[in-house]
Formats: sequence, C-alpha cells, structure tokens
Amino acid sequence: TSASLGGKSPIGSSGESTTVDSLGGKSPGDLPQFTSCCPAWVKFAEQYYAEMLPNLSSCRSPQQMFGSLAKDVLVKDQGIPREDLVVISIMPCTAKKYEAQRPEFAVDGNPDVDIVLTTQETVLMIQESGLRFDQLEPESFDMPFGFKTGGGVIFGNSGGVSEAVLRYASEKLAGKKLDGFEFHQVRGTEGLREAEVTVGDTTLRLAVVSGLGNARKLVDSIRSGESHYDLVEVMACPGGCVNGGGQPITERKSAVAKRTKGLYDNDRMLPLHKAQENPYIREVYDRHLEKPGSHRAHELLHTVYQNRRRIDSEEVVILAAPEAELKVGICFGTSCFLRGAQDLYRDIVDWIGEQGLEGTIELSASFCSEECKKGPVVHVGGEQLLKCTRDMAIEAIQRCLARVGTAGN
Repeated sequence: TSASLGGKSPIGSSGESTTVDSLGGKSPGDLPQFTSCCPAWVKFAEQYYAEMLPNLSSCRSPQQMFGSLAKDVLVKDQGIPREDLVVISIMPCTAKKYEAQRPEFAVDGNPDVDIVLTTQETVLMIQESGLRFDQLEPESFDMPFGFKTGGGVIFGNSGGVSEAVLRYASEKLAGKKLDGFEFHQVRGTEGLREAEVTVGDTTLRLAVVSGLGNARKLVDSIRSGESHYDLVEVMACPGGCVNGGGQPITERKSAVAKRTKGLYDNDRMLPLHKAQENPYIREVYDRHLEKPGSHRAHELLHTVYQNRRRIDSEEVVILAAPEAELKVGICFGTSCFLRGAQDLYRDIVDWIGEQGLEGTIELSASFCSEECKKGPVVHVGGEQLLKCTRDMAIEAIQRCLARVGTAGN
C-alpha cells in the first residue's frame, strides 16, 4: 500500500502498472525473464549474478512506480512543488527502505518515495498514538488514482506476480477476453515450483521461487543450461511478501497461510481481477504515459540495473613491481573467474617469469570490469581485452613493452 501525506488513503494499486508494462522489449534471447518487484532479489542479482541482469524485467517495483507517478501526476494536478509532496509507503518489507534510497529513484535529489514504514512499525505507531479505529468516524477514501483489481492484490503472495502476469499474457496471446482469471498452477507453498500454462498454440513454462537459497539453486541451474523457462518469479522471503521481514512477528505457524488465503479471498471478492480491466490504469496511460512501452512509460515506470562490487577497492596488486613499465590487470569477479580468469592469471605469471620481466610488469586483480558476459577481461596498459586468452594477453603485453623499449620473446 502506498499513500501520500496529502490524502487519507491508499492511492492506486500495488501491481497494476507493473503487470501492464512488464512484457514489452524482451526477445527470445533474453529469456527467461525474471521478475523485478522484490528489491532484495534485485540486489542479490546485482551482487552475485550480474551477467543475468539483462534478463530482469526493467519494470520498477510497484512501490517505486507509485512514487514516480505520484510525484509526476499529482504535482501537476495539484499545482504544488515536487518537494512539498511527501510519499509514504507502508510495506511488509525491510528491503523497501533500501530501495527507496537508491539514487536512480530520485529527481534532482528528491526521492520518488520519501518514507518507508514497515507494517510492524505502522501497527506500533497506531498503538502508541492511542488510535482506536472502531471509535473513528468513517470517511470516504481520497482516490486520485482510482481503485485496484485482484491482480494487484495477489502480488503479495509467492506466485501472485506470475499469476497477475498470466492474467494479462493469456488474453494477449489469445487475442480475446477470457472468462477465467485464476491460475492455480503457480500457487503453492513450496520454495521452488514449476508450472506449464498453455494458451492456444503457446505453452509457457514458469518457475516460482521464494527464499534466496532456492533462487541461487535455480539460477545456477539456468546458467548451466539444465533448466529452461519463459518467466521466473523470485521473492526473497519464503512465501512472499506476506512473510516479509517487516511483518508483525508471530509464533503461530498458520499466520502466513492465513495471510496468503486472505489475499486470494480478497481477490475473489473484487469486481475486477485483471490489470488490463482497470479503467483507471487505462486512464493513467491515456493521460500521462501514452501507451505501455512508450518513452514516457519507460521514464516513469522502468529502471536499469548495475553490477555491484563485493569488494570496494579498485584493485589488489598481486605481482608488485615498484619500477613497473607496464601495468596489467585481470578481473577476478565471479563471472570472469568462472570463465577461466584464474588459469589465465597463472599463464600470465608463468610467462612473465619465463621472460625475466618480474620487475617490469605489475599485475593486479580487480573484482568487477562491468563486462560480465565477455570475460575473462584483462587490461593491458589502456587496452581492454574481452574474452581474453593467453595468446591475446601476451601479444598485447609485447606491443606495450615494445613501445617503451622492453619486450619479451
């Protein structure tokens, strides 16, 4: 749920725009497409699986989509400065606090989401303030972005994002409106489950994962070529957001199951269940975003990812040469390491020793070259060598040494 300080209510839905704008721009070579609504999973992928980042949906999370839209649309509609609109997000997730502070989710230093409260913090604040909801006079909601559909509600369950996407994709593939809206194939409690959904002549293969330990196993299986999917949903918390780190703590084992059931029950009780059925979402696109996948939609609803180094230092010198005539660097990041960086390092060291160039060449290791799919990556002087081999590295070293008057054989 997201709310602005200027209103009394949740505004819009939790996953509607995410669903509508999530399927554009991916080619078969980018499959599987991974969901991107869980910031803990996104950070995990940036840190440990950087070569898979092109496979993540470029969609912002619902929280960041809402903040971006609110500070663009409401600022114009209300005629107020952006900095005077405060967006507060109430979330079951502690990682949302980190996400809201990411620099890409701000305009001139003003964040799209100003404050993130967990549900547990919100409950505590309500209790400490002495509020008693049963004693308050009822008021209608302020609804500048309208109402939600069931497709947004079920985002909080593991499998809910996949189901919301299927509700949209199935009609897109069929080319017509379909009566059914529930896809039980992606529901369940297992930390890793697979499903196949056939629409017309197309069969979609999906995987639903909750818990980062399970995510690691699945991604490794995909990277090795053992597993193949069209869509992979990842939630960092077992069971999904209903079991998020910011949720009220309970010893009742049934609590998560009841929360999960509550979202599905709420979905059934709503008049609309698919994001594309929401007239307010269509109005937002018509008035502000033009169409799904437009340049304006990408500005407000999409983002980019980056490889995040696990070691802050730029490099570590592993073969020192105080009077070095040439510096050679080799990337030891995970992707380059798996592509043979260690063996290449040994070959270069052996060659340096064979040529008697120990005092001439300084060899260092870095931990991120930002070229994860093109490793091993070696830097010789100012030249970057991608998919480097022993012969490529030696030839480059010889060229550089020749320029300064020293060369190996």
